[in-house]
Amino acid sequence: MRVSTTEQTAQQGAVDDSHAIGACLAAASEPCGAAAGDPCAAATPAEAAAAAAVGSDPDRPDLTWLLHRAAQHMRVGLDEAASAHGLTGARDWIVLSALAAGPRQTQLALAQSLGLDKTTMTSLLDRMEARGLITRAIDSHDRRARIPELTDEGLRVQAEVTSARDRVEAGLLGGFTADEQAQLRDLLTRLTVAPADHGSCI
Repeated sequence: MRVSTTEQTAQQGAVDDSHAIGACLAAASEPCGAAAGDPCAAATPAEAAAAAAVGSDPDRPDLTWLLHRAAQHMRVGLDEAASAHGLTGARDWIVLSALAAGPRQTQLALAQSLGLDKTTMTSLLDRMEARGLITRAIDSHDRRARIPELTDEGLRVQAEVTSARDRVEAGLLGGFTADEQAQLRDLLTRLTVAPADHGSCI
């Protein structure tokens, strides 16, 4: 599929940061929120503080819980944005973004890079192909393997959901200064770049 330079430029900024951490965001939890019956959606600040302040030091909130809760906040907004564009949720957008970012690879390699099992990836790609978001070509090196590629429609949906994702992020980070936002991204990037032998985040 040929993609114009303009299209590549428009999507690149949104793809770069989403592709690196997308699998962990998708796997952080099942879709949550009040509509999905998420029990944590109604947590009060006092309840949140009590849940976070575990361990030997009450003045040191539990990092695992805080990261999980932050991922839930982001996942709710991203699921809504993805659903508004006909996707089943954030995971569909993450796969589209991985295809947009490249490199061209088999669906098995794509599943491994995103920490998804082969069956889940096959089912997800079947659904996307039926919607006209991707096509699957035969791998010239292994005729048993298939290489998924975005269609023009898939690229359009990916770009639109990426823009919606940016608005979700802006809303969540509205109380942070620009410097604080940059520091947060830097710290989370350093935290999520784990040694290769740690394996998948799922």
